Order: sequence, then C-alpha cells, then structure tokens
Amino acid sequence: MSRRLSKDITIEKLMEEGLLKKGSDESFIIRRIPFGLPDLDEIVSGGIPRDRITILTGTYSAGKSFLVQLLIKQGLGKGLKAAYIDTERSFDPIWWKQVGINVDDLLVSQPPTGESTINVVIALAESGYDIIAIDSLAGMIPSEIAEKDAEQKFIVSQAKVINRLMQKLLSTKHHAAIVCTNQLRGHIGPGPIDVMPGGWGQLFYGHLLLRVFREGWIEEKGERVGFDMKIVCRKSKVGRGYRECVLPFRFRGEIDRLAMLMDRAIEAGLIEQSG
Repeated sequence: MSRRLSKDITIEKLMEEGLLKKGSDESFIIRRIPFGLPDLDEIVSGGIPRDRITILTGTYSAGKSFLVQLLIKQGLGKGLKAAYIDTERSFDPIWWKQVGINVDDLLVSQPPTGESTINVVIALAESGYDIIAIDSLAGMIPSEIAEKDAEQKFIVSQAKVINRLMQKLLSTKHHAAIVCTNQLRGHIGPGPIDVMPGGWGQLFYGHLLLRVFREGWIEEKGERVGFDMKIVCRKSKVGRGYRECVLPFRFRGEIDRLAMLMDRAIEAGLIEQSG
C-alpha cells in the first residue's frame, strides 16, 4: 500500500522526484577542492566544499583574493572549470600569470550591478562550472541605487541583493564550489566591532566562513618581502570548525612551502630552532 501524505502526494512519488532521499544517498557526500597546502586543507576538512557557499572575510590586503587564486590555480591544474567574478574591477592578468594561473583557461566577468552578478553566477553554475569566485560581495552594487545621497537605502538594497544571490544558489542544482570574499569594516555603536557589508544573511547562508588576518612581516636584509597570513575557520557546516593555520606569504606571489615544512618540523621536535 502506498503511504499517502495527501490526496495526490505520496512518499514514493517524492522519492521518485528526488525531494526525499535516504541518508546514505551518494548525493549527500561532500566533494571538496583542496588548496594543495596541507596546513590550510586541514582546517577546512580537506578542501573547499562543492555545492556549498564559502566566505573569506578580512581587512584589506590580508590575502583573501590570493587564497581565491590558489584555489583556482589548483582547480585548473586538475582540469576543472573556473570563473572569477570581479565586482571590484581589480583583475590584473599579469599578476594572475605571476601566481601561476593560465588566464586563457579562466573566465572573467566584471558585472556592473549586483543583479547582473547574480545572472552571471547562476548561468555559470547551471553550465557546470566547478569553481565560481565572487570578489567581492561588497562590490555588488544594486541597480536601483541612482541617488548617491541615500546611504541607508544603499545598505538595505545591497543586503537584499546579496541575500537574493545566496537564495538563488541554494535553490539551483549545481556542483560548483562558490567562494565569496567580503571586507571587514569598522562599526560604531553596540554589537560587533567589525562587520561585513551586506547584512547578516550571508553569515547564515554560508556553509564555511574563513577569517583572514595579516600578521607579522617577513623581512630579508631589512626589507619586507611578505607577511604571515593567519586563517581562522570561524564557522563550518561541513566539518570541524574553530581551527587555524598560518601561511608565510611572499610578495612575489607564492606561499613559502619550505618555511611551512620547517615550522612543522620545529613543532614536532624534529629540529631545533637556534639564533
């Protein structure tokens, strides 16, 4: 006998339509795209999750966009399709090549409004792209903002357009790793000191939230050649949260892997630090 929920809806019909599945169904298995850096991959449970939303947040020049580049570089190297949505008009092909990315294999979009950003992202997701990076959410300007003196209207409208993006992504069938960057700005008044533009919705919709900090400088012969990039997993619906790592970033566009190995060896007591 068929188990009925109403006159026309049955459990069997819902399962046929894919609206109900067993917990063991393979579609629930989270597939990830690793950065290729053991310390970083460890704090994100093996890599950035597909069919999920990841948000990288932090102050300016902390390394958010560089982490996006690392992920895209790793993905393209494995034959995956990647797209970069540059809402801030900051894409520089020369710098991307220096990081080691073949820009001929990368799709780039510079949409003029938040609404056009949504259209581009959904089209890419439905077309089977593996990595879709939005840099940044703060750069999604609502099309309805014509008068520049209505600051409060801008804040509300931007939150609406970002929430609409998140909702569209959740309701769209795709297998892409969605990676969004956002800024941190000072806040005057009660509540958190640092806030992200675009409202609280992104924090609820995001499955993985990474906070990026710029720590101490790396110097050689009295000259700054890089900095220690600290990454903290502030939220994870796809693994263990509240873990962190430090990556030695060099201004030439790479992570100092030798320095990372040395730090691990010192922590494990395999070598001793002197001097």
